[in-house]
Order: sequence, then structure tokens, then C-alpha cells
Amino acid sequence: MLVALLKDGRPISLVDRWTRVELIRLKQQETFFCPACEREVILKLGNRRIPHFAHKKEGMCAFEHEAESSTHLAGKMDLFRWLQKQSINVKLEPYFHSIQQRPDLFVVVDQRAYALEYQCSPISEALFRKRNNYYKKAGIRPIWIMGAHHLRHLSLYRFKLSRFHWLFAQHVSLSSQPLLFYYCPETKQMFRLVRFIPFSPYCTFAIPLMNALSSLSFDDLLSYPSVPLPDDFWSEWLSEKKKWRLTFTMYPNKTNRRICSDFYHHRILPPLFPPEAGWPLSHSYLFETPPFIWQTYVLIELSKYHEVIPLSSIYALMNEKIAARIVTVRTLPLANLYHYSRAVYEYLQLLTQLGYIEWKSRHTLQLIKPLTLPKTMDEAVNEDKRLLEAIKIKSGQF
Repeated sequence: MLVALLKDGRPISLVDRWTRVELIRLKQQETFFCPACEREVILKLGNRRIPHFAHKKEGMCAFEHEAESSTHLAGKMDLFRWLQKQSINVKLEPYFHSIQQRPDLFVVVDQRAYALEYQCSPISEALFRKRNNYYKKAGIRPIWIMGAHHLRHLSLYRFKLSRFHWLFAQHVSLSSQPLLFYYCPETKQMFRLVRFIPFSPYCTFAIPLMNALSSLSFDDLLSYPSVPLPDDFWSEWLSEKKKWRLTFTMYPNKTNRRICSDFYHHRILPPLFPPEAGWPLSHSYLFETPPFIWQTYVLIELSKYHEVIPLSSIYALMNEKIAARIVTVRTLPLANLYHYSRAVYEYLQLLTQLGYIEWKSRHTLQLIKPLTLPKTMDEAVNEDKRLLEAIKIKSGQF
């Protein structure tokens, strides 16, 4: 903690400009208390970490959700001073008795209340949901910023995002896509991941934006940056799609065996799934299941009909696969504006643009161009390349 109470109830903040001599004298003369549980805390003045308050071992605080690392303390202090320099009235570690929450930082901007949480250590999904629900109840919008050590690069545009990371994906402004914030107190850099397009449950393509914290404003946390997908993004996606074709069946878990069985039943060899499946979409982040799988299921349903296809049948199939736990919808506590059917509809629109389906009404469509069922890996890869060029030309969603 960076804020404690004196005996008379006055708050004392270690973010204020204290010299070490002053802090030593303060520690000798004063007794400090936790603003939340009101138990006595100790002023720590070690050499390895910045000065901070800590609970005694025998008096752990019920409202303290994690032990604070030096990174957490330093990052919280940086963000506090960053907001102060913008003449924003920011409160450090205020405790709200009504909801029993103590955010790292609290501000009110344009009559809207925000709680900034700098998260450096793991937190359970249950606790994460509980804290956000309390903020929502109090009319406070949380903005979660993760420690930069959580940012795992696989390549320039590929990142390892676990279920834990996806908890922090949040909508800003009126953007249809969420983003993630990361901050590094050592380099004073803020990272933003935008344009999420999941490739697999743990691998996600995204565009990384890196800025010095001093070059950003609080408004930058509330707006979604407009960033196009570069050509390198597409070539890397195509390369990974080829690898996926070659390796998917090498991971024979229970779910994958059921998927392969479904594909075989419709005379599709899993490595040779239709090239029309497995493409990036703006809202494919709504699914945890790779796009190669759920999009192939859509194609299978489309190919069952020789004439008009009810849109409801496609949604019914997805509901069936979700209920059977073959297809998984992503858990997004802070980015739940859209139902997963939006991604399915978006995929149907892509197939329309590519000339495979035609809408007969708002609720019916028809397959007007046969799907490709490659017989060899070379044929599949060549068709992937051809379709990629068509998507780049005809699809306006990117």
C-alpha cells in the first residue's frame, strides 16, 4: 500500500515527496493503520523496494486481494503521477466502504467515475468478476492494466493469450472490438493490443502499439486507435494456416477426436478442410474455438442444402456444437457487448462477398458456388493463397 491513516484518521501518502530521513523520522514517531480493515500496518523502508505500507503477518487484511510486488508499487505510482500531470483529480488507493473495494487509482472525468487497476499477479476469475460486479453496482467503470511481463510475444503479430489474459479484454468508446492494456514501469511504456483475431485457444493475432506513457493522455485509454492490418499480417496468417493443416491431428485430445469424426462423416479429411474456412474476422474473438473448426461446421451445414437455407439452421448447429462442448464461446466479462452469432453472421457476409452464397431474404440464403475439397496438401495450400488475395481485394471489413 502507498496510503495509510494516522491515529487521528488523516491519510498519509508515500507518493508525496518524502526524503528517506523524513520517512525514518515518521516511522519512529507515528503509528499507521489500513484504510480498509483499520488494523495497524508497518512502514517498510527497505533498499530493494520503494517505501510502502504492509500488514503485519498476524493481521492480514480481508480486503487485500494480493501481495504487492515492487513492479506493482512502481507502476501504480507512475500512473498516479501521469494522471496528476494532466490536472486530473486522482485518488490513490481510496477505500469504498459501500462496495468493500480499494482500486489502485480512482478518477472522475466528465462526470464519469473510473477505477484504474494495475494487475501484476494472477487473480481468479471468480474474484475478477466479483470486483467488477461491485464496481458496476457503484456506477464505476473499471480500466484494467496488466503488468507488461504478462505480454507474451510469439512473433511480430502473434501473442500467447490465455483465458486469464482474455478476462482483461475490454471495450472502449463505441468500438466493436476490445483491447488490452499493459504497462512496464521500468521502460515507462504503455502497450496496447488491438485488432484481436484468435488463431487457436492460446494464440491470437493482434497489432501491438507501444507508446511512452508520457506521450499518452487519459483520453487515449478511452478511445480505440484506428490501425490497418499490414501485409505482413496476412502472410503470417497464411503461413500459420499451413502449419495448422499439418499439425492439428497431432493433438488427439477428446474434443479434437470428436471434431475429426464429424469431418470424416462429411468426407472431409481434417488437414484438407475447405480453404473457404479458417479466415480472420473482426468478431472471431467471440469464439475460443479456432476459426478453422467453427467455420468448417458452418460450411458443412451450408452444403447440406441444395436450395434455400434457413439462417436459423446454421445458428441451431452452432448452438448444438456449443452445448456439446465441441465449440467454445470465449469468456469476456468486460467485452460482452455482442453475442457469438455476430461472428457467424460476419462469416456468412464474407462468403457472400466471395460469391459462395446469395441472400434470398433476411432469414434465408443459398449456396450458389460449390465449396473446394482439396485432394492434396499442395492443392489446399494453393487454394488458401488464392482465396487470401480474393479476401484482401473484396473484403472491406479489414
